[in-house]
Amino acid sequence: MSPLSRRELLLRSLQLSPVVVLPSIVLGACADDDDDDAGTSTGSGKGTATQVLVGFGTGNAPEQVPPQDELAKKFEAANAGSSVDFLRIPDTDEAQRKFGVLLASGDAPDVILPTGLYGISLYLDQDVWLDLSGLMKESGVSLDLFEPGIHDAARAVNYFGANSAKVVGLPAGIFTHAVAYNKDLFTKAGVAEPPHAWDTPDWTYDKLVEVASALTLDDKGRTPTQPGFDAGKIAQFGLGHWDTGIMTLGHGGKVYEPGAEKLSLDSPEYIAGFQAGADLVNRHHVLASDELAAGVAAGADDPQLAAWKSGKVAMIDMCACDLLSYGLDNDFAWDVAAWPRGPKRLISHLNVDFGTIVSKSARQAQAFDLLRFLLVEPENGRTLSTKAYGAMSPLKSESGKFVDELQGRFPGVDLSVFVKALPHSANEQEVWYPAFTEISDLGGQFLDTVRQGKATAAEQLPKYQEAAQKKFDEWFENHELPTS
Repeated sequence: MSPLSRRELLLRSLQLSPVVVLPSIVLGACADDDDDDAGTSTGSGKGTATQVLVGFGTGNAPEQVPPQDELAKKFEAANAGSSVDFLRIPDTDEAQRKFGVLLASGDAPDVILPTGLYGISLYLDQDVWLDLSGLMKESGVSLDLFEPGIHDAARAVNYFGANSAKVVGLPAGIFTHAVAYNKDLFTKAGVAEPPHAWDTPDWTYDKLVEVASALTLDDKGRTPTQPGFDAGKIAQFGLGHWDTGIMTLGHGGKVYEPGAEKLSLDSPEYIAGFQAGADLVNRHHVLASDELAAGVAAGADDPQLAAWKSGKVAMIDMCACDLLSYGLDNDFAWDVAAWPRGPKRLISHLNVDFGTIVSKSARQAQAFDLLRFLLVEPENGRTLSTKAYGAMSPLKSESGKFVDELQGRFPGVDLSVFVKALPHSANEQEVWYPAFTEISDLGGQFLDTVRQGKATAAEQLPKYQEAAQKKFDEWFENHELPTS
């Protein structure tokens, strides 16, 4: 099984596909796990080393490993007697499963680095993550060192409340999103390139569909708006590797408003946005779903990546975390543009990666020393975020250096678009809400048919709302928020 892209993790958090059920940590010790070679462990051993699980997101690509290893050696050299043991599990499903098993058996790793907010949310109400605020105070580390837009995520305010002083993770990297496009395909089609300036008035979801339609071709060279277009034989797509969940947010839809007693999955805004995302595939025929991408990139392990690399997709949703995969070694000229405006909001997704400490770790102080070394010391933090993750450093003193660090690897690409995305970006797809995993689990059975064009969002989302609300209510029957 190939690693999940961050886009696929986001699809999960928006209930576009089912979530793997993780072993419950409240069941006590599990049977011995005989899948010992699920990951690769390096270092001097669990007994003396701080063990770092890399597998909840990015970090395991071949080009990403050397910078992490170099920083680990630098830490060991600066801290006599300390060592770092990386447990690398490239498949995200397997990493989460393995973590659940290790957690239940009392043999969990000390640190998860990196994990997105989605990974944190999976366990947030189960006391898995150590509250770092005490260790931060002792060592003089403050969230004020980091970009202010990510403080609430580090504090998990959806669960702990806006006034809580708890901190569940130190920021490790910021990933904004942009629209990457194949300049050669735009030139060939005679279509104007999308704007690089954020909040361009006429760059809207409707305009996106118009442009994508002009760049979608069947095997006879016809676009979806031309007579005779064959949707069953599309040879080139206007869009691929696309986060339709952003379009739900752009329509004003939200799963949950903190403090509310009801989910909002059946709101008119959520229904309209979800349907707009499905329509890109089934009505407008401009978006290559994973299944359709496989049709133009037969045999590829990652059809979306292969379709882009082969020049069969004109535009993609590019997370900064995609730069080291979708951005390197392309045989065509490409660039990045701003995300279009939705009917209600201009919003692009903001991914934030964190370093967390597992509350059951026997090496909490040692683990925090490692996080502080890797994430708080400016040079190390910039090296890890930019060179290993392809991200902007979350440190206020370093975040502006993102373009300078990466521009040499991407000549001619306007990387400043990623930096200028920050004021228009928010992380609303991965934040915790009551019964987070259970409600996510329900999504596929109601919404896959919408994605496949077999039902409408107006038909299915009220059904999903009803089933999800039961899980939501059940959570409150057995739990209460820390602020209650």
